Amino acid sequence: MIKIDGHYYDGKSSIQTAVVITFELSGEVLIDGKAIDIKTTFEQLKIAARLGNTRRSLFLANGAKLETDDNQAVDKVCAYFDSNIFHSLLHSLEKKWSIVFIALFITVTFVWAGIEYGVPFASKWVVKGIPYQLEQDMGEQGLETLDKWLFSKSLISKNKQAQLQKDFQALVATSKKKYQYRLVLRNSKQMGANALALPGGIIIVTDALLKLAENDQQLLAVLAHEMAHIEYQHGLRAMLQDSITALFMAGVLGDITSITSLSVALPTMLVESRYSREFELEADLYAIRYLQQQHIAVDHYAQILNLLEKPKNSAFKFDYLSSHPAMDKRIKIIQGQ
Repeated sequence: MIKIDGHYYDGKSSIQTAVVITFELSGEVLIDGKAIDIKTTFEQLKIAARLGNTRRSLFLANGAKLETDDNQAVDKVCAYFDSNIFHSLLHSLEKKWSIVFIALFITVTFVWAGIEYGVPFASKWVVKGIPYQLEQDMGEQGLETLDKWLFSKSLISKNKQAQLQKDFQALVATSKKKYQYRLVLRNSKQMGANALALPGGIIIVTDALLKLAENDQQLLAVLAHEMAHIEYQHGLRAMLQDSITALFMAGVLGDITSITSLSVALPTMLVESRYSREFELEADLYAIRYLQQQHIAVDHYAQILNLLEKPKNSAFKFDYLSSHPAMDKRIKIIQGQ
């Protein structure tokens, strides 16, 4: 017979009552306290796993609960009735620092491998199943939002626009993809010299970038770079990677309802910055191959990136460099081709 001091909660109110819990060798359990006289059996109790020396909970079948600080006595009861063996094993392992460090190492490795390899693979696989019409609709909606928020009508001359559209059509004619490409020219003080690609085949170029470029070859290099983002579905993959990474971290850290927004958002932002660098380098290589195929000097691409890197072109809140990281590394790669 083992007696344990504890408290009783009826499951209907927060009132606690001091009780003595008696475990008979036969398996019968007696709960005695002020105005409390309950008889049950060990099999009808659900005993929570031990967590250090924190208060232990024992749940009754009717929804009531018992709590006790005497973890050792509860462990003895469980050992006698061959119950909670797995939980007892976990508790014994938790007390060994070597096991804790091994478990921590395995967890960290799992999280790193999942983000490093699992998330990119999953996003690259998933985007292949997205219908083109959906991708095109996303691009159109994105352009509509940007027009309301950042853009105004282009002020570039009609002749300059016509020549750029002609060069753009020659560029997209080399694509073997299904995209219906469209070049959109916009003016934007906030974005400054910039170009960006939207899902579905829309490429936006700002007036400031057209004015910054020294020749048509430099603009063509930028357009080829943005076209690569669409060809490789970088925009959709980035969006999916954000979502998958957040869900992955929520699953690893526990119930998503109990995780603070920072704990989920922070690793997502850190991972996304690295994905962006990979995407930019992939798009750079695409642009370089196109220039070489057209017998255009690759130096034109390095020159426009150098122009974009100058301080006077980085004063805008949404400058080209903010979405195109590791510029020095990219220029070195381009100049090495």
